[in-house]
Amino acid sequence: MLRAAIAWTSCLLCCLALAARAAEPAADSLAHVERSADEQFPEPLGSFTTTLLGSLAARTSNVRLAAAALDGIVLEPGDVLSFNAVVGPRTLERGYLPAPVILRETRQTQTGGGVCQVASTVFVAGLLSGLDVVERWRHSSPVDYIATGEDATIFWGAKDLRLRNALPQRVRLEVAVAGSVLSARFEGEEAALGAWDLETEERALPSDADGGGSGHEIELYRVWHDPNGSESRMLVHRDVYPPARTREPR
Repeated sequence: MLRAAIAWTSCLLCCLALAARAAEPAADSLAHVERSADEQFPEPLGSFTTTLLGSLAARTSNVRLAAAALDGIVLEPGDVLSFNAVVGPRTLERGYLPAPVILRETRQTQTGGGVCQVASTVFVAGLLSGLDVVERWRHSSPVDYIATGEDATIFWGAKDLRLRNALPQRVRLEVAVAGSVLSARFEGEEAALGAWDLETEERALPSDADGGGSGHEIELYRVWHDPNGSESRMLVHRDVYPPARTREPR
């Protein structure tokens, strides 16, 4: 009788312990997973931000959707990040809204307008992180949310932004919207032994025969700053804007 009572009490205590354990871990396990992911990529490699001030609500919504699709992407060494492949088509069915875009040098309204700002922000963050450019297209006219020469336009089925992880380590991309700020950051498993910077050189082009004013040629350079103080400079691309191209609104 005593032995049976002891066994029953032991069984009851065991059940209570299991129930308490089952009630706790969900949040702890999630936190553990998140900490583990962060621990895999503890080193910030390069980041860039642009402003959403002045953007229409529909445009900001499109930016948030594209940012969420890219956030958390991990690239192995040699992998190529394709903006279009990750973000997918910008359609009403997928939640994208009509918003202003620059199309064939004019301001128009198109479903998914504003997504180019995400591509441009990721483009510069990638350059500052040591990724190589596989494909990048400029806007037909300069835009107001980023410096001329640093933009990247995308168009489903025709123009993509593609960046290759040229580093000997995995990298993770973080893209987020906080208030009116869009940020993109690449993180690595190990710290970079130096830092990248960007420089531009701009030259005016002669006026055309029709008196349309002067155009501009912009060269974007990436500069590597070595810890020993030395620098190396490489041309990323050269953009040429014909005469009479003025800065377009967002």
